[in-house]
Amino acid sequence: MTPLVKIERFYGQKSQPLRNVPVYTPSIIAVTSGVKALLWQGETLAFDPNYWLLASSAQELTFVNEPYQNKFQSIQLSFLSRPSEWVLKQRVNTDTNHLTALSSPRLRATDSLNFAFSQLIAMSGQDLSSAVQQCYLDAFYLQLKELGALSSLFEGDLLSLREKVSRYLSAEPAANHTIDNTCSHFAMSQATFMRHLSKEGTSFRVILAEVRMLCAIGVMQSISARNGVPLSQLELAIRCGYQSEARFSQRFKTQFGISLKQYMKTISE
Repeated sequence: MTPLVKIERFYGQKSQPLRNVPVYTPSIIAVTSGVKALLWQGETLAFDPNYWLLASSAQELTFVNEPYQNKFQSIQLSFLSRPSEWVLKQRVNTDTNHLTALSSPRLRATDSLNFAFSQLIAMSGQDLSSAVQQCYLDAFYLQLKELGALSSLFEGDLLSLREKVSRYLSAEPAANHTIDNTCSHFAMSQATFMRHLSKEGTSFRVILAEVRMLCAIGVMQSISARNGVPLSQLELAIRCGYQSEARFSQRFKTQFGISLKQYMKTISE
């Protein structure tokens, strides 16, 4: 079974200020405890259990996770398959819905949306074919389209090279990835590969570093969720593809605006 959705859970016991958090896959972030305060076009948008955050694959998010009664918790549902053609071509009855496209990434989480969301989470744990999973996804996508929210997740018709590269690198963040073997994987010359990424405002080095920084957050969150013994900074660095603890720590602070030690302390004591 190839999963068409990815489920990640994030926790915090103290305020978590993070900047420039890259999004590589269209995602919905649902806060279940506390508040996520997102900096959006010069203003701050609040996301609590009543509102979802919709993020396309071409964004970097700057936010603060604020716990409620020493507990912040959120679920990120990432979509690894795009809407089927019939969903994109479906005409929404505006006379019935009276809705237009969202002007912000904030969507009220209605009972019907929460029900569909829970079905996708349950689906991720089942041994279902890709065709069956796509049916569940398309039904959810159609709900979003009726609310004018689908375009907030999927801005274009095709995956960007940035998104393709990030998915490839994310499969094994700690592997010895080079631009040569990555170009070979995508059957592209290095010049063409670099030119396409440059047009998308990024580079191979930037994507690799960001993927590894996201890996670091994921590893720390996973260990904390299991009440496991925290890794040392060197162990964490090696697991994320760095041999130098100092370089790893510096890159984390540069990327997110918070040190590794500070971030660890926000997850658990």
